[in-house]
Amino acid sequence: MRRLFRAREFGILVVLAAEIAAFSILTHRPDRPNPMLDADNLLATVRDMTVLATAALGSCVIIISGGIDLSVGSCIALTSVVTAYAIVSGYSPLTASVLGILTAMAMGLLSATFITRAKLPPFIATLGMMSIARGLAYLVTKGATIPIPDSGFTRGLGSGMVPLPGLSVPVPVLLLLACALLFHLLMTRTRWGREVYALGGNEEAARLSGVPVVRLKVLVYTLGGLMAGLAGVIFTAYYGTGQSTAAMGWELDAIASVVIGGGSLSGGRGSIWGTCIGALIFQVLRSGLAMVGASDYNQLIIGAVVIAVVAFDQMTSRRVRG
Repeated sequence: MRRLFRAREFGILVVLAAEIAAFSILTHRPDRPNPMLDADNLLATVRDMTVLATAALGSCVIIISGGIDLSVGSCIALTSVVTAYAIVSGYSPLTASVLGILTAMAMGLLSATFITRAKLPPFIATLGMMSIARGLAYLVTKGATIPIPDSGFTRGLGSGMVPLPGLSVPVPVLLLLACALLFHLLMTRTRWGREVYALGGNEEAARLSGVPVVRLKVLVYTLGGLMAGLAGVIFTAYYGTGQSTAAMGWELDAIASVVIGGGSLSGGRGSIWGTCIGALIFQVLRSGLAMVGASDYNQLIIGAVVIAVVAFDQMTSRRVRG
């Protein structure tokens, strides 16, 4: 357990607990149970953060490698649209989901191609892909949502629960935990993971030591597309629609989740478990703001948090380099 949760993860768990405690105080009334600590609310909060956290796992690996991906939210939307469109066109949910995920992986592969072959900075390449993916989603839907029929897909992956001793856990949460464990082992127990950290720490030194830099970047961005695609499939099952407007601005939330969880935009540092906790911190913030009647300030406060987190990361990185 100590290997899974290091000091940084423990620190942000404390931040998460403090955040929950603060909103509990703000929402407390003596005449009714505290809504923030209600078991159903906590379960809903965890369920709601799974889409962001799933996509953020891919962003975490990209950021560790020294890159950045601004197309995450758009890839989620494009996957959602492709999956829903395929289902209403008569394809099975499994086939439709695979098509959606492959579409997102293609977006990641294109980003990697622009970065490795055209030598575009990751920021520019993925910014362009953000517009392309969102534009394709609008092109398919003409701005409308695509509702899908209620089925085992929506009832299983979207709202399904797995009974465990003492509690029932949403299917998307179990899927997220399985992916997080797999990513943790991949990044900490394999040569590939060590090469990703080395690439982010010093690309030239990694190249001189024999790390296949180009191939690694291609794999990293394609993996990021895969996770954004999986997040898009979960989104479609959960909401029962394909939406071209899905996950607007989530690329910044994903990046901030990584940084809050111990990652650095300078590369070479990051934590899979920390990223999941970072995503949960953002979801608790959204839920808490809604409960205290401050939903109108949602984007304002989250934007300020993102800026503060990234600024803190940059100051820390400069201090380390100095």
